[in-house]
Amino acid sequence: MAREILYNLDPREYEHPFDKRALDALHNTKGLDTLVKKFYEYGVERIFTINLTGSNLRVTSSSFPRIHELFQEARTILNLPITPDLYIHRSDELQGFTTGVDRPIVAISSASIDQFTDEELLFIMGREIGHIKSRHVLYYEIGTILPLMSEILAGATLGLSQLFSVGLQIALLQWQRMSEYTADRAGLLACQDVVAATSALAKISGIPEKYQETFNIDDFVTQARQFEDFDRGNYNRVLKYLSLMTGDQTWSVGRASELYKWIDQGHYKAVSERNTDRNAPPPLQFCGNCQYRLLIPVAICPRCGESTDLLV
Repeated sequence: MAREILYNLDPREYEHPFDKRALDALHNTKGLDTLVKKFYEYGVERIFTINLTGSNLRVTSSSFPRIHELFQEARTILNLPITPDLYIHRSDELQGFTTGVDRPIVAISSASIDQFTDEELLFIMGREIGHIKSRHVLYYEIGTILPLMSEILAGATLGLSQLFSVGLQIALLQWQRMSEYTADRAGLLACQDVVAATSALAKISGIPEKYQETFNIDDFVTQARQFEDFDRGNYNRVLKYLSLMTGDQTWSVGRASELYKWIDQGHYKAVSERNTDRNAPPPLQFCGNCQYRLLIPVAICPRCGESTDLLV
């Protein structure tokens, strides 16, 4: 199917409100500024880059032409002005990841290449491009290295880092989970196929490979929609929060639930079907509170939850 190029796409058009709230909480967490300074001081990002490029296969137009073509399509659709290098990472996990703040490098697992259709791969690639556009990469890298950084800082600060390391870990984990909601929206905008995005999330949830052809995807959709019921009541909210903090990192059913809310509320359609003329000026109406770009008339901003009476 023909996919629309989303010219002038701004990440504020699709970022999830939980992403911003969790990021604000992270920015207010004691010790983050120190951790960021040490992250750069010790050259940690360089280690990530060397490890990725020295152990995985680079995707080029000659080595893996179809994968290369799909990645360039996803980059073009989502209006990413830079061209990250793409690598295939040997892993049985169905995932992608990105490293490099200023010069991003994207890696897609070999299992994803084997098990995902082209449309599902576009969803996975779009998710990583979404992380890049929303500038998620730095905090993801810090979250990965935080336990080791805490030990290093403990020795350098006479153990004072322990006072904030636990709080930082919680704040980082919470933000990471919420940022996945934003990435899923970017993935859907890249593939522009709700069924493909859904089936990719269902496979990530654990469909055994031999049952992937016969699995009823509608059952997964039903499960994702029913997941909304767990938000009712303070007791269930606490249980859901604890599950979020301690469960596996995919959180794919909950992510699908949030993605379907975005679709059902009309926001996906508003972004994917907006004026995509290369020369058309981008919409100029933003929420006065969080600067989220508003593409359809709404009383409450879908990003920050505040009234949209005051616009800029």
